[in-house]
Amino acid sequence: MKNNSYRLNKFSLLIVLTAIIIGFVIGRQSKQSQSTVSSDKPETELTGVRAHPQQYYVCPMHPEITSSSPGVCPICGMDLVLHNHEPSETDSDHSHPMVSISPEVTHNLGIRLATAVKGDLPHNIETIGKITRIDHTARRIITPPVSGTLTYIADKYSGDEVSEGELLFKISSPELLEQEQQFQQLFLSGETTAASAMIPQLYRLGLNERQIGELQSGQARDLPVEVYAKEDGYIFSRRGKVGDTVPTRFTVFNIGGNYRMVEVTAEIFERQWGWVDEGQVAAMHVRGVPGVSFKGTVVDVEPPVGYTTRSLEVRLKFKTDHPGLSQSMFAHVSIIGKKRKHVLMVPKQSVIRSEQGDRVVLFREAGLYQPVKVVVGEESESMIEIISGLKEGDLVVASGQFLIDSESDLQSAFLRMSARQQKR
Repeated sequence: MKNNSYRLNKFSLLIVLTAIIIGFVIGRQSKQSQSTVSSDKPETELTGVRAHPQQYYVCPMHPEITSSSPGVCPICGMDLVLHNHEPSETDSDHSHPMVSISPEVTHNLGIRLATAVKGDLPHNIETIGKITRIDHTARRIITPPVSGTLTYIADKYSGDEVSEGELLFKISSPELLEQEQQFQQLFLSGETTAASAMIPQLYRLGLNERQIGELQSGQARDLPVEVYAKEDGYIFSRRGKVGDTVPTRFTVFNIGGNYRMVEVTAEIFERQWGWVDEGQVAAMHVRGVPGVSFKGTVVDVEPPVGYTTRSLEVRLKFKTDHPGLSQSMFAHVSIIGKKRKHVLMVPKQSVIRSEQGDRVVLFREAGLYQPVKVVVGEESESMIEIISGLKEGDLVVASGQFLIDSESDLQSAFLRMSARQQKR
């Protein structure tokens, strides 16, 4: 019994020793095999030493494997990825490596580019308003823009219909005649700059584009003010006759239409004060009247500003014959505000928002993309202002930028890992 136990122990010991020897041999052969595979590539591709430190290739799964030329990783067989960035311990979100994408992948990802351009950035104000008044007998008072003598008046009386663009009356004015002669003399003598400076004043006195063109051509010198109907309607009242001298506030015609005048009061924020002015176009949508957009204008901007709310009150008017509107209804109001001139902007969807800051993916050259930090300004509709980070003419990715940005973040993390390993 003891002999059998002794033989069993010797046999077990022999098996253990044999297993250790086999493991040692296999491990040694594996190292030699890995060394042989690695030796197929230049030494610089495996040690992290690069002939061009600003451009090299790295394995996404094994950051210690680098190369100065395209290839595959000897460990996992993955394609090496191009980097134009020197890894360092201080790499952060503001330093993103480039991402190389083949044309086929670019097409499959649906990558679309947009150009950073300079242009006018409109300010559209979105706010909530309240219908404060509905005038069922709205009238348009027609007065002359300058004092003078009535030389023509339409043969229209109370109850008669008028059409948009119909001539209502003419005014001859000594003040206007003097301005016309001075403008014509300057323009025909070649002083076009001084003449052009007078055009806004001629518009305010009542001349139209056709009449100013006649003055520039020398065809006429004494042109009257011509006042036309701005909408279809019917006459409520008429005053004056040919030969009468009338001041600027004299009501010649009182014209109404088949509509109601809806007055809306709304508030805008402090930062929007400089965006709104009288005469600007506005649109209104009411929840109780779905699918209908009412067009109107800003008629008044109240100077006092609420001390607690820091808001400014504006009044708007909308012409409509829709029966669904009533007083005290709330409405969503859109005001087309003043435009900002010569602003650098890109499509709003091209900007990537993150806790580390805003950035866009910049197209560097064929197949190369790089996320860059930007400072954004105001937004309007589909565009957003770029304060810094881009220049006019830069191409940015407007579709598919999130995939490229994520890939760049991943590669940046690999580079940091590689830098730490190399320092060890």
